[in-house]
Amino acid sequence: MSTTKATNPFPIAQYKGPKDFCDRNTELSTLLEAFDNQRPCLLHAIRRIGKTGLIHHFQHHLNKKRDVITIYFDILDTQSDGQFVNKMIQACISAIEVKQDGFIERLTKYFSRLKPTLSFDPYTGAPEIELDIRTHKDVQVSLSTLAEMLGQLKIPIQISIDEFQQIANYENTLIDASIRSYFHKMPNVHFLFSGSQRSLLIELFNNSKKAMFGSVQQVTITHIEPSIYHSFIKKKFSQRKVQISDEAIGEILEWTNIHTFYTQYFCNKLYAHGYKKITEKEVAFTKSLILKEQETTFLSYRNLLSSIQWKLLQGIANEGFIEAITSSFLQQYGLAESSARQSLKSLLDKEMIYEEMQEDATRYYVYDQFLSRWLSQSSRSSNRRH
Repeated sequence: MSTTKATNPFPIAQYKGPKDFCDRNTELSTLLEAFDNQRPCLLHAIRRIGKTGLIHHFQHHLNKKRDVITIYFDILDTQSDGQFVNKMIQACISAIEVKQDGFIERLTKYFSRLKPTLSFDPYTGAPEIELDIRTHKDVQVSLSTLAEMLGQLKIPIQISIDEFQQIANYENTLIDASIRSYFHKMPNVHFLFSGSQRSLLIELFNNSKKAMFGSVQQVTITHIEPSIYHSFIKKKFSQRKVQISDEAIGEILEWTNIHTFYTQYFCNKLYAHGYKKITEKEVAFTKSLILKEQETTFLSYRNLLSSIQWKLLQGIANEGFIEAITSSFLQQYGLAESSARQSLKSLLDKEMIYEEMQEDATRYYVYDQFLSRWLSQSSRSSNRRH
């Protein structure tokens, strides 16, 4: 095997631009059309299917073709309205100061009542501001002030808030009601909310008693079409003068269930080996390598789950997916119906499995595709020993 210093064409952690981004053309067109017509959007997808990558892809196109300020921030690590506001303000500073000289100075003046603390990131040198937000009134004042400042800018602004369902975990949150009230007050600002926890998003956006009800266009993304992903993988390897067989690509897509992160990760590892020709043999070696590397983590999950939850998880992995907990399934895996149903709910809450809505049925899958393959492999090995 030879090595190469060329950049890996299958990025897994960061958006590297449209040349290394697979498809999503329909979804991109939908988001661009919604932006052009000032419709707020909710982008929903299961984790690791490419939601965040699509947001960056969308904002890349806005930056390239339009005079737009794009702002992105992820709130998964926030626990309160105050943390949300500070994160939003920091994201605005990072994006706007580049195009609007003096924004930080004006912002500090506007927020003087909330005792803004100015500091600098020790790694990047970028300016950071944190407000002393303690009460609901502080939250309302700070968001209202920020909305006023953004509305005064003479340029379109696109704000994407990732993992927005996190606000459902805040105590007595005002975030959704506050942002909803600013939709019509800031005609130059477009909002894109995104998230991965379906039940929380439904409560926030589809419950008629909630502030966001009926206020956004909802967009869901699922798996990329197999033929499109197949062509993309072949093209990226070919561009680096690596020959990969159609059978090898088919095996990759089947093994990763065309789940974007896991497909990208697999191809990233495969390319890193430095092969010049890839067949099913090289794919099989990479499978075993990935499962071996993650085995310690997978084994630790067993200590975090009850024996019934573990059995159910292993059963779903063995089947690939289930549409219902049937009597034959219960009998095959030695489960009682009531405890199995309780375990199913618990595994959904823990995001160990996910629920996919089909036209004619609901399917349940193990969330981590590599864990699913490891569980299935472990089960087969155990059966052979017995």
